Amino acid sequence: MHEVHLVRAIVETVESQAAARGARQVARVRIRCNPLTSHSADHVRFSFDVVKQESRLLRNATLELTEVAPLVRCVGCGFEFQAGELPDLCPKCESADLQPVNPTEMVLESFEIQR
Repeated sequence: MHEVHLVRAIVETVESQAAARGARQVARVRIRCNPLTSHSADHVRFSFDVVKQESRLLRNATLELTEVAPLVRCVGCGFEFQAGELPDLCPKCESADLQPVNPTEMVLESFEIQR
C-alpha cells in the first residue's frame, strides 16, 4: 500500500517536531486527503494504526482524517463537479480533460502534544 509510505513520512515529521517541542506524547494527528488521489480513508487509517506503533511518541495518538470533496473542473467547458474517480467524463460536454479543484496530496494539518 502506497499509503504506508506517505503516512510513515507524516509520522516521522510529527515525531521530529514534537520531540523538538519537548513532547512526552502526541495525542492527536490531523491529516487531510482527497479521495481522487486513490488514498482510501480506510487505508490511511489502517496505515496510521500500523506505523504509529513504531513510534514511542505517537503510539497512543488518534487520527483525525478530513477528506476534501473530490471536485474537478472541466478544462473544455469550465463545469465543476464531484468526480467519483479519475479518469471521469464531464457530465456537460463529456470531455475527459479534467483538473482537480482541491489539492490532491495528503497533508499534515496539525498535531497536538502532551508535555
